Amino acid sequence: MRAIHIRSGLRRKRGDSSLWMLVLIACLVCIVIFLKWYLKSSVKDPDLYDYAEAWKEWSAREASKKPIQEPSAEQPDISGGLKFDTNLSETDSKEPRGEMILFVGPGGGVAGSWNGFYHKGRTRSFQIMNGGFGGRVYPAKIYHSESGEADPTMLYLMAKGEYLLLETDTKNGRVERIAGDIYVRGWLSPDYILTGEVTITSFGKDVEKFTCKSHGSVLEGGALF
Repeated sequence: MRAIHIRSGLRRKRGDSSLWMLVLIACLVCIVIFLKWYLKSSVKDPDLYDYAEAWKEWSAREASKKPIQEPSAEQPDISGGLKFDTNLSETDSKEPRGEMILFVGPGGGVAGSWNGFYHKGRTRSFQIMNGGFGGRVYPAKIYHSESGEADPTMLYLMAKGEYLLLETDTKNGRVERIAGDIYVRGWLSPDYILTGEVTITSFGKDVEKFTCKSHGSVLEGGALF
């Protein structure tokens, strides 16, 4: 009778299992490398590409390794520091949406806050409890008009922060706290006119956009960030 070598069969099975495990690990490593390459290649340079979503542009800027640049001679002079005190309004209806104070420091830093009180309809009101933000100017981004004409004298700025609203609805007696992220994007002209857009998001879902336009004042000798 022919002998049956059980141990040899077990060794072969174990060897096959180890080989398949190595193949599986190699495949997973390749998938991870591909995903990292794909995600990196899909991020466009925010100085060359106009992101419609503010949060995507902010993520791209955080991932960017480009060095900080100084404004050119033809862009606004921020060496003395600038202050903007402006009102926000709905993009479409132009209804008021609070006030914004924004500072541009001599080093290119941007900081400010969203504050105030506004209504939506007759029964809903919003008290802005917190709305601070911070960022900087990005001289490398070039302004283009709706017709596509470039204007290298305009200076771009962007900032991000967090906000907290207290919503009161007198119709049903409801009071609710609403929190999320606030993004500020704007263009500053050589004569210190700021044209900006403010985006607020709540848990990455609800999105609202406001606009503003204001003439800034120079803070001579101001030691701002």
